[in-house]
Amino acid sequence: MIEFAWPLSTGEWLAFLTGLATFLIGMALMLIPRRFMHVLGLAPRENTNNGVSEIRGPFGGMWAGLGLASILLAQPLVYLALGIAFAFCVLGRIISFAADRTFNIHCVVATLFEIASAVFPIAYALQLIP
Repeated sequence: MIEFAWPLSTGEWLAFLTGLATFLIGMALMLIPRRFMHVLGLAPRENTNNGVSEIRGPFGGMWAGLGLASILLAQPLVYLALGIAFAFCVLGRIISFAADRTFNIHCVVATLFEIASAVFPIAYALQLIP
C-alpha cells in the first residue's frame, strides 16, 4: 500500500508548500484560464480560443503536473527539478525585464514568488535547510 508521507522538517515543508502552491495555481490555470488571463493582462485573439487552450494545457497542465508529482513523490531530486524549473522562470523574467522592459509591480511580485519557489525546493534538495 502507498502511504502519503507528510513533511518532517522545515526545509521539507517549504519544498512541499512550493509544490502544493504550484499544483493549486496549475489547477486554477486549467479551470479558470480566462480569469487568469485577465489578471495577467493577456487577451485571446478574436475568433480563436488558442490562447485559452495554451493557458489550460501547457501552462496549467505543466504546473499542476509538476506540483502534484513533487508532493506525491516527495523526493529531494523531484523537489530539485521543481526548484530548477522555477529558477528558469526567474531567468526568463530577468531577460524580459531587459529585453521587453516589463519592470512593473506585477512582474516584480511574480518574480519574488518565483525566486522563493526556486530557492525553497533547491535548498531542501541540497540539504541547505534542514
